[in-house]
Amino acid sequence: MAKQAITFVVDSDRDRDILHWLESQANKSAAIREAIRAHLERGTVSLSEVYEAIQELKQVGWAPPAGREVGHRRPDDDEPEDVAEALDSLGL
Repeated sequence: MAKQAITFVVDSDRDRDILHWLESQANKSAAIREAIRAHLERGTVSLSEVYEAIQELKQVGWAPPAGREVGHRRPDDDEPEDVAEALDSLGL
């Protein structure tokens, strides 16, 4: 398989974080390939990502209302039924 060079442009101000990260990489091409592959594989959510999200919610003080389990609707919810169904279909 032949190698193919691909170039892209970054803004020195807006993309400063990318440039800083690239500067710290010993093999920039390998690091870019790894980052792109990681992004492409993010079609699924890992258990560790769910755990991290829960920990972040705890840090900001989020909790379901007392006496209510997450994912269960009460009859007195003011959320429109079509919105509730759409949210429920997300499986979150």
